[in-house]
Amino acid sequence: MSRAEEAASAVQRALLACVGPGAAEALALAQARLAWQEAVGDAGLDRGGMSSRLIAMRGSTAQVEASEPILAQELTLRAEALTAAANRHMAGRPGATIVLHGVTVSVARSGGSRSL
Repeated sequence: MSRAEEAASAVQRALLACVGPGAAEALALAQARLAWQEAVGDAGLDRGGMSSRLIAMRGSTAQVEASEPILAQELTLRAEALTAAANRHMAGRPGATIVLHGVTVSVARSGGSRSL
């Protein structure tokens, strides 16, 4: 067992002992969210006030919310490459047990309704 694997195992044992059985799932989702942000940043898609975030997982499909329709379109076009990049970012990280196989993208709703 490598040092990274030993560290991952120790982190998971500590979380289970302190927080409970849902801790491992929460850690895996947190690692997936971080990896998504890193992949989007590496691709230069987090500029100009636009942002996206991984909001949930359904099986192995990430549900991503984009701040703007144009960003949602770009994320959809680059979904395969961003998925692969996020998986590379997660590889070997403690608690990162999720493997992404796809992405669905939606646009965040604005805070209030607009009137003309």
